[in-house]
Amino acid sequence: MPGNPSGLQIVGAAAATLACVPIATAAALRMKYGPTVFEDLKAIRRQIALRKTLTEMRKKNVKLIDYFESHAREIPEKVFVLYKDEVHTYGGIDDESNKFANFALRSGAIDGKPTVAIFMFNEPNFVLSWLAFNKLGLTTALLNYNLRGDVLLHCIKTCNVKAVACGTDSRLIEALQAILPELHALGVQVWILGKTLNVELPSGMVYVDTLNACSDPIPKSLRDEVPNETDALYVFTSGTTGLPKAARIPYYRQLRGAHIQAPLELRGNDVIYAPLPLYHSSACNIGFCNVVRVGGTIVLSNFSARRFWDDVRRYRATVILYIGEICRYLLAQPRREDDGKYSHTIRYLIGNGLGPDIWREFKRRFNLPHINEFYAATEGTYITINRDGKEGTVGRYHGILKALTDMIVIVQCDLQTSQPLRGANGHCLISPSGEPGLMLLRVTETLTFEGYLGNKETNEKKLVRNVKTTGDVFFNTGDLMMIDQDGYVYFKDRLGDTFRWKGENIATTEVAHVLNLHPNVQESNVYGVQVPGHDGRAGMTSMVLRKDQQLDLKSLYDHVTKSLPLYACPKFLRILKEMDITGTYKHKKTDLAKQGFDLNVISDPLYFMNIETNTYVPLDQDVVLKIVVGQARL
Repeated sequence: MPGNPSGLQIVGAAAATLACVPIATAAALRMKYGPTVFEDLKAIRRQIALRKTLTEMRKKNVKLIDYFESHAREIPEKVFVLYKDEVHTYGGIDDESNKFANFALRSGAIDGKPTVAIFMFNEPNFVLSWLAFNKLGLTTALLNYNLRGDVLLHCIKTCNVKAVACGTDSRLIEALQAILPELHALGVQVWILGKTLNVELPSGMVYVDTLNACSDPIPKSLRDEVPNETDALYVFTSGTTGLPKAARIPYYRQLRGAHIQAPLELRGNDVIYAPLPLYHSSACNIGFCNVVRVGGTIVLSNFSARRFWDDVRRYRATVILYIGEICRYLLAQPRREDDGKYSHTIRYLIGNGLGPDIWREFKRRFNLPHINEFYAATEGTYITINRDGKEGTVGRYHGILKALTDMIVIVQCDLQTSQPLRGANGHCLISPSGEPGLMLLRVTETLTFEGYLGNKETNEKKLVRNVKTTGDVFFNTGDLMMIDQDGYVYFKDRLGDTFRWKGENIATTEVAHVLNLHPNVQESNVYGVQVPGHDGRAGMTSMVLRKDQQLDLKSLYDHVTKSLPLYACPKFLRILKEMDITGTYKHKKTDLAKQGFDLNVISDPLYFMNIETNTYVPLDQDVVLKIVVGQARL
């Protein structure tokens, strides 16, 4: 825990002797730090103890896979993974992961411990691959299964991947086949895990037959020789620089992430329902890794609003992972007689992005207990979790914690550039309590900013220096946040050149790059717009066409859907005669985003992405009405 040592000693002593605090002193503490100061001190004491434990494990080079192998030895018959009708125990999946790891060793592809990758949907073989690669002490890149073409190839090249573990789904195999010549040139092997298909694979792709493979345990020495500071995972995140960036998750940080649910008292008898993709840090770190730590059970599912609650009942899930978009989809489903009825106990939900406008309705309709809404960034240094259930908040950064750690600061910023504003002394201007501003997270020796793979310039752009004092360093979240007088933290908006839609961060520069490659388009400006009844922002582009060119709507639709995941494709088009730019020749976005697709204020031609007809269509009042009432697919 950051902060000065004397402050930690004071907290430890105070938290340990709460019963001995004189009444007058207690009253003074409550007056200064709020009525919950003693509960807050107890929570801080737990954080200090956890931080100490993690520091000791880091020094001893303990890795998360050590926890799994311990469970496999001690509770081999315990159910580890539930998937459709499949049941996988700790012992069974340990044997299978050993077989795959032995296959990888014999292949020669991992000599020298290069980076490997997983390209799969949520399925047991994803877990098996993660286990095998961790046993071998390798670095694993988690590839978004929606990616195709140049973007997918970019991710593989960025991490210098030498082997890809791929699922048997034809969509995944076809995606890799499309870039197979480039993979050959890079020396990348593709391993297909799962039931053998009656399809002959091209050179460079092989089925992994583990049926009769060697299941000898992998020597622990293979991973012990890998320091805990070595990268365990690369999790891709879209940002302001265009193509996806590989956020670095070292082994020690992977273990730290596995303790995020420790304050929530996640237990070995818990069953976590995980409908989020495992290539996301939420599902992988906050969900899967925490299950591995406690020896619990995880239910792997690819999200379906129709069967969601049936799955929760079927698998008797006690903990549910979510993102806000999922909650809206579930509320949009027709009401059922069994809404909110369970024959078992759901202990809590954990996730992020649950809008305050639906929080109460979602909780009441489905009879849900505590909702642990959190705020975090894959590459961030700090996490807040709503533990007391206050609607609309992502946690609390209260007086005593703030006084001792000073990890979070909200500063005034330029909404156009997303950069902090500074005073005459060169330091950032702090936002008053209760007013929104740019959230910055302190970087310390123990809570470091690992950054992105091989991208020093981008890493430096994510840091803000000399914030409160000369020489301090903070991580720029890029998010507009607010902390009220009681210390409750609220998410307000996403700033800059990234917006969030369908649970994904979308880089405007990446989308603009694809649009500008279309022969009709001279220049495009991409931004996110609010859509009634939806969380996040849908993609919209204002574009200028090339001289004497007519926009071929069908051609543009085919172009963007071929090059981008569907969630990243612009849902709305606006045709401009000329682009509005700043004095430094940057695209103006703020006013365009505010106007959105409002026909009452926009006279420019507008178009909507019609997924049903596979083309863009003119946006009129009838189409707008369908969007607003939820009849149009977005």
